[in-house]
Amino acid sequence: MLYFLKLPLKVIYLKIRKTLLLPFLIFRKTQSLPREKIKRILFLRHDRIGDMVLSTAALKALRRVYPEAKITVLASQRNHEILEHNPHVDEILIYKGILWFLREIRPKGYDLVIDPFVTYELKQAFMTYLAGGKYRIGFEAAGREIFFNISGPEASTQKKLVDLLLDLVEVLGGAREGCEPEVFLTDQEITWASEALANKGIAANELTVAIHPGAYYPSQRWSTERFGALARRVLEQHEAKVILLGSRDEKDLVKEVKEVAGKGVQDFSGLRLRKLIALLSTCDLLICNNSGPLHIASALKVRTVSMIGSTVTPLWLPYGKHDVVINKGLSCSPCNRAVCRDHECMKSITVDEVFEAVQLQITQVRSKRTGKDRPPVKGGA
Repeated sequence: MLYFLKLPLKVIYLKIRKTLLLPFLIFRKTQSLPREKIKRILFLRHDRIGDMVLSTAALKALRRVYPEAKITVLASQRNHEILEHNPHVDEILIYKGILWFLREIRPKGYDLVIDPFVTYELKQAFMTYLAGGKYRIGFEAAGREIFFNISGPEASTQKKLVDLLLDLVEVLGGAREGCEPEVFLTDQEITWASEALANKGIAANELTVAIHPGAYYPSQRWSTERFGALARRVLEQHEAKVILLGSRDEKDLVKEVKEVAGKGVQDFSGLRLRKLIALLSTCDLLICNNSGPLHIASALKVRTVSMIGSTVTPLWLPYGKHDVVINKGLSCSPCNRAVCRDHECMKSITVDEVFEAVQLQITQVRSKRTGKDRPPVKGGA
C-alpha cells in the first residue's frame, strides 16, 4: 500500500519544488553557446554500465561537433572500462565523492559541463554548477534547470535514452546521424576471448549462445531456474554451445543456472568487465535481463533476447536492430522498484515464449552464416 502512495506523493513534491523554485527560474539567465570558445568539456556519467554504453552515441556526436576540444568523462568505478580505447574520449576520471570532486574537478576550469542524467534529482544538475563550468546543460525537470545556463530539452521517459542524449547534443550544435552506442576492443582482447573459448572446447565456427542471469536490481531478474531450463533446451534442441556470464558479484546466480542446466554449459563467471565484453563479442546471441551486458551486446551488434518487467520503457530498451524484448506490459509495470514481492511482471514470462524468441534469433544467425545476409559487425576497431 505504501508503494502506491509514493507516486502521487512524488508528483506533489515535484510540483511544490518547482513552485518554490519559480522565482529563480523566472530570472534565470540563459546564454547562447559560443562554439569556438569550447576547449574543455566535462561529461558526467558516474553511474551504471548500461548508462555508459548508451551514452557513447552522444560522445561520438559531441566529438564531431567539437573535434579540437578535450572531452573528459567523469565515470564510476563500475562503468569506466566501457570507455577504454574509445577514440571520442580524451580523458576518463573516476568519481570519488563530492569532496574529491570539489578539490580535483572545479580547478580544471571546464568550458562546458554536461549532465546527461534523465532524472528529477537535483544532485547531478548541481554538480554542473559546482564544477565551475562556464556553460552548463542538462535535461530540464521540475526546476533542476536552475543550475543550467543553456536551455536543454525536457526529461522524458517516452524515448529511448540514446535518442534523448542525442537531443541534448543537438542543442549544442551536434548531429545524430551515424551515432549509435559503441564499445571498442583491441585485437589482443578478441584473441584472448577466442582462446578462452577454445580452452573450453568451443571452436570459432560453432554457434555460441551466452546467458547472463544478473541485473542491478532483484526486480529486474528472471528466475535462475528458468534460465537454467532454457539453457538445457537450447543444448538439447540446437547444435549450439552455451556459456554463462557474470561478474564476481554474480557467481552465485550463475551457479544456480548451471545446476539446473546440467552438463554442457560452460561457466565464465567472475570475469572483469573488459573480458566479459571480449567474450560477448565472439557470441552469436545473448539471453539476459535488462542489464549492462544487454546494452554491451547490442552495441557490439550481437543479437539479444531480453526479459524486461519493472524497468521503465522505452527509456531503457536496447538500441540495436536485432534485439528482441519480452515485456508483458502489466498494469503495475513499469514500477521501477528495486525489489517486488509479487514480481508478476517477470514470473509471467515463460520458458516456452523465451525459447520461441531464441529459436527465431538462432534461425537468423544460421541464415547469415549461409550467406543469405551480411554478417553482423562484432565491435569497434
